Amino acid sequence: MQNLDFRTACVIYFCSHICIVVLLLVTFSDKRARGARLWIAGIVAQILAVPLYGLRGQIPDLASIILANSFFTLAVVCFWASFDVFFGNRRPHWRYGLPLAMATLLCVVFAEDVKVRSLLLSILFAALNWNIAWVVLRRMREFTWQAIAVLGAGYALAGCSYMVRGLALWFSPLPNPQPFAPGPAQDVAIVLAIPSLMACTLGFVLLHRDRAERDVRLMAESDHLTGLQNRRGFEAAFARELRAAACGPGWTSLALIDIDHFKRVNDRHGHALGDEALRRLALIVKTELRDNDIVARIGGDEFCVLLSGASPERAAMVAERLRRAVAGHDWRCLGLAAPLTVTIGLASHKGGVADNGADFMRLADMALLAAKDMARDTILHADALANSPSRAEA
Repeated sequence: MQNLDFRTACVIYFCSHICIVVLLLVTFSDKRARGARLWIAGIVAQILAVPLYGLRGQIPDLASIILANSFFTLAVVCFWASFDVFFGNRRPHWRYGLPLAMATLLCVVFAEDVKVRSLLLSILFAALNWNIAWVVLRRMREFTWQAIAVLGAGYALAGCSYMVRGLALWFSPLPNPQPFAPGPAQDVAIVLAIPSLMACTLGFVLLHRDRAERDVRLMAESDHLTGLQNRRGFEAAFARELRAAACGPGWTSLALIDIDHFKRVNDRHGHALGDEALRRLALIVKTELRDNDIVARIGGDEFCVLLSGASPERAAMVAERLRRAVAGHDWRCLGLAAPLTVTIGLASHKGGVADNGADFMRLADMALLAAKDMARDTILHADALANSPSRAEA
């Protein structure tokens, strides 16, 4: 079997990479695609690197070596930075510049020693690719596992491809072997590089599709005014919480919050100020709750809070803290003539019993209506209605 020569490898490399660049430019024409431009820039840098190896003899060898390896290093750094942008990782800028400086230094110091230079550069490129694989695989629980697994495998294979070429040159019997000379090692490196490129590209597209679908779901389940969950998002989270609670003996509590006489605020000050008051109230409620508590705006001026693991006594304490926080806030800074107050209805559910949520929500709603009927700016637990059958039936 004839070994793959350098020119044929370049043609395969060029055609495959240009097709991928065109595909990605069409797919990620939207500027909101996080990190896509950096990833495409990495592919372009790889395309620019290959001809520089072919210019050996036409330009100074040192310039050819430095420029080609710098472009390869820049490509991998762009891939790394693109995933950091996508995942929201924050790193000092010097960490991205350090591999470029190391590659340039290795090319200058070992310009005449092909074996050492090639081995060290291969280790550098392999380490960068394996680092990207690690950055991606750490997000396995946050995104679709298929996309993460394909990406991780792609960059792991890319690192192996570099190491195969570097080790082959190191153990070559020739004193100054050619890095891209035809041979079994060249074929193995190409065999590893082609599926690596396909896996990285496919995984990159799948990862962005997963993020796009997640953003759509988030928009569909979020309240545009307050940033809280809307009724649809809350119902889904509510059902999940009840299924989890049915497996254990713990408590789950629900609080319905209604702003007292909020219509007067809109009538007197206008809907713009009323919207700002709703946003401020949402911020107050979120500040007073734990991270694992779920808060949603389920109506015009009605909010709902799901208190995971909260007993009736604990729920009453949290509700009273919320009530005081709202009443004690400086609402005059918004231009309101009087401070806002809230009325809160509570209900609690004991785990170990399946509940579809309808009865649970109805109890909290009954407590809220009863509290508003008795007095505003107060809290009432549904258990307090047990001794008042007529009110509960009403």
